[in-house]
Amino acid sequence: MNGETRLRLERLRGSGELGGNAAQKKEIQKTEFLFPGEEELAETVAGPCYLRQVSFPLDLIHGNGCLLDVLNCRGADLVLPARDGSLSAVRPENSLFLDIETTGLSGGAGTWVILIGLGWLSNDKFHLRQYFLRHPTEEKAMLSHFAETAAGFGSWITFNGRNFDLPMIQSRKIMAGIPVFTEPTHHVDLLSCARRLWRKRLASCSLRSLETELLGLQRCGDIPGAEIPAVYFNYLRHGEKLRLRDVFGHNALDILSMVRLLARVAGAAGGEELAHPADNYALARLYQESGRLNEAIKYLKRAACCGDERVEVEAIFRLSLVYKRRGMWLEAAALWHELTERFPHDLTPYVELAKYYEHRAGDPAAALTLTEQALSLLHYRLNSVKSGELSASALRHRLARLQLKSKQMTKELYQCQQ
Repeated sequence: MNGETRLRLERLRGSGELGGNAAQKKEIQKTEFLFPGEEELAETVAGPCYLRQVSFPLDLIHGNGCLLDVLNCRGADLVLPARDGSLSAVRPENSLFLDIETTGLSGGAGTWVILIGLGWLSNDKFHLRQYFLRHPTEEKAMLSHFAETAAGFGSWITFNGRNFDLPMIQSRKIMAGIPVFTEPTHHVDLLSCARRLWRKRLASCSLRSLETELLGLQRCGDIPGAEIPAVYFNYLRHGEKLRLRDVFGHNALDILSMVRLLARVAGAAGGEELAHPADNYALARLYQESGRLNEAIKYLKRAACCGDERVEVEAIFRLSLVYKRRGMWLEAAALWHELTERFPHDLTPYVELAKYYEHRAGDPAAALTLTEQALSLLHYRLNSVKSGELSASALRHRLARLQLKSKQMTKELYQCQQ
């Protein structure tokens, strides 16, 4: 070991970031902490771990609703936005809400889970438990106690937990020499659901953005997540605890917002809380992707006359494709004609109509006219399509075939009249 490495290890041990002697651990256990009456030291086979417990009434207002709203959540309504049929079995009263705070977002062996927040419904209250890593020597005890608690819940609710929270916890358990736990039977990742429902109209689907745009919540005095690692290391090095209260509060707000967001996701997916025209379109897309075309048509029709032109054009075209898939050619052609009138610079409906008239209506002359119009529009476009059926080469190929077919039909008609 070279001198520089030895000095670095000594600094880490002195700051509390690495290891720690028995005197340090004893002093930690004696220290009065932050939340009198809410905190305790739980004993485990790996030693003590710190946890804080607090309960909230279900009629607590959080943003524009209350926690009680989550009881209206039906697992069947989560299946669509989560794309997971097994979630029909999820019940909020039997679910665990999970959110963690870490020393960084990059993961890896150098990133610690410093706070694990859990929430669940019981006895007409919402219970919050927060495990805190007072010192690295207590990591195994904290993770063990957490795993024992979490094992009692078959459904977990997270926000980006599939990609971050769960892998981070699993990684730390491996580092601590604890067997990796089995994934929960059901996992609702609210970030994935939110993106499928609202990315069309929201600039961001971060939890803060969703709080502002959907939950009517503005955080005041909340500590930015990016500052949490520095606060934690300052606590380890200097014993500074004042801002740690803000870290606990930040984590608690995250979990309370997840409770409200679960209710909002279920309501939107069930068609009950569609507060914006684009919500109908997003829900229609989910139904279409799942093969439930009757429901897709219902919500596409709503989006097609919502008053938002950008949403309307996309909804009308998607509806035409649903009709096409179901063999409802007259209905599809009517929508393509509507698009050529309302949005004459879009090439797609011209090509769809050309295909319809050539292959379904048996009118190559009409198909020829529409293809000529498409080529004419393409001539004035600044960014021409390079490949596919909307490219110049594909349209010219279609035009040549239709010209030949039209001449042949004209010749046959002339011969029949002789």
